[in-house]
Amino acid sequence: MPEGPGGSKRSKAVCKALSSIVLPVPSGDSTSSNISIRSGSSSAELSPEGAYAVGLSLDGTDLFKPTGDGKQQHGGAAVLIPYAGRIRKGRYTFEGKEYQFATEPDGDSLHGFGKDRRWQVEDNRADSVTFGALLKNRGYPGTLDTKVKYDIGPRVFSTGCTVTNVGRRAVPFVVGFHPYFLASEWRLSATGKVYRYELEDEFFPTGKKETFDFATIGAASHLDDEFRSAGTVKLETDRYTIVMKRYNMSYLVIFNGRQAEGKSVSIEPYTGLDDAFNNRIGLRVIEPGGSFKCGYDISLISPTKDRNQS
Repeated sequence: MPEGPGGSKRSKAVCKALSSIVLPVPSGDSTSSNISIRSGSSSAELSPEGAYAVGLSLDGTDLFKPTGDGKQQHGGAAVLIPYAGRIRKGRYTFEGKEYQFATEPDGDSLHGFGKDRRWQVEDNRADSVTFGALLKNRGYPGTLDTKVKYDIGPRVFSTGCTVTNVGRRAVPFVVGFHPYFLASEWRLSATGKVYRYELEDEFFPTGKKETFDFATIGAASHLDDEFRSAGTVKLETDRYTIVMKRYNMSYLVIFNGRQAEGKSVSIEPYTGLDDAFNNRIGLRVIEPGGSFKCGYDISLISPTKDRNQS
């Protein structure tokens, strides 16, 4: 159809707006596109939808609870980028400009938009896979060239993330991972100091924190709590013991709410906390051309499943 006066400008504006939209991942079964990596009796199932870790077994011991409703943040280990947790009302101000993300029914924006993209498989080997995506959104000031790499060994699973700001403006940035560990009974410990943050309106850190002992919580606790923790974290369950080692990820969220289904606990390494785009707790700013790397390892120390089976 011929364009009227100003039509070319309108078309360009529409194209620009559409290019900023992150299309949702289809809710149907996408397991046919999943990728398996393996080392000995250890294996992981990974999906290009959100660069998502669907399942993990180390030395024959299943570690990740599957999602119960198809949502990545309710099972497996989701990648939360470029923010983890909530942005209050989906709104924030950065470098003097106000931005708005799409929101959930409860009014906040949750866990970033990287999980809603189909990522490209950039490298796939027997024991590793690398996913890549250019992440942009109308509520975000720039573009991130993002890589997530998974590696598996006989008793260790590693997740690494590298982001590069390929846009023309500085960008705010937080990344988190959301692994759900199968466990009926469990206890936590850490090699370094632990601080728990005070929350307001149920979810949002005030900035105030106090020292905390992980030994005071367990499966009977009701948790959606936020922490700063140095060193490694050990999870001892009724079936196995693992150690989590983090790189450039000083914060943790511990969650065992409804989505944990009474049979798991989520230990989520973050680089910053809920609403970091507003409260600045752990927020990183990546300048144009700048990069940031982070990640975490899960090491199996003592599986007990086989001992309890006849």
